[in-house]
Amino acid sequence: MDNNRYLLYFKYRRRNVRKRFLIRLYIRGIKMELKDKFESIYKLESDSIFRFSLLRVSDRDQALDITQEAFLRLWQSMEKGEKIISPKALLFKITHRLIIDWYRKKKSLSLDKILLNKTDQEDEYSYDIVDEKTTNDRIYEGVEGRFLIDKINELPTSYRHPVYLRLVEDVSPPEIAKIMGISANASSVRINRGIEELRKILGSYDDK
Repeated sequence: MDNNRYLLYFKYRRRNVRKRFLIRLYIRGIKMELKDKFESIYKLESDSIFRFSLLRVSDRDQALDITQEAFLRLWQSMEKGEKIISPKALLFKITHRLIIDWYRKKKSLSLDKILLNKTDQEDEYSYDIVDEKTTNDRIYEGVEGRFLIDKINELPTSYRHPVYLRLVEDVSPPEIAKIMGISANASSVRINRGIEELRKILGSYDDK
């Protein structure tokens, strides 16, 4: 009787060990799959996220920190099993929020400096021109790319962000809507009106 109980216990325990082992392998497989997917997203989007951050904060180290934090939050969302329809849109949305938080923190820490130099600090949605050596993307290496960014900066704030994302980063209108937290229709309207305003700005430049 004791031997039978021992054998039953051993078989039960062996089944449980095997089950736990299979579960571990399954979880490890999921994590490896997630890791591969994450690395693929990183290779595709890291340059544009870093470039977007750098243009907004004009500080290479800070842009790297923001990019790292954005991808860390993406990974955390993936680990939690959250449904991510567009990793690119989510990354830009996270980055956009991180940049706003950075500006708010910066403003709170340097109020005196802001009051002395409002024109440089008051608009957190301004895209600063960076030296072409800071990025490998050819769109910023030529005079035309720098000129385009400069003209986009002249747009009203509500148009500036969506036009930049559409023309420079090639983000789709629906993705821009998700990034900015607005409807798809509002996104399309802002893009179209912003491009019309940009054409006027470029036209007035050609007339000079």
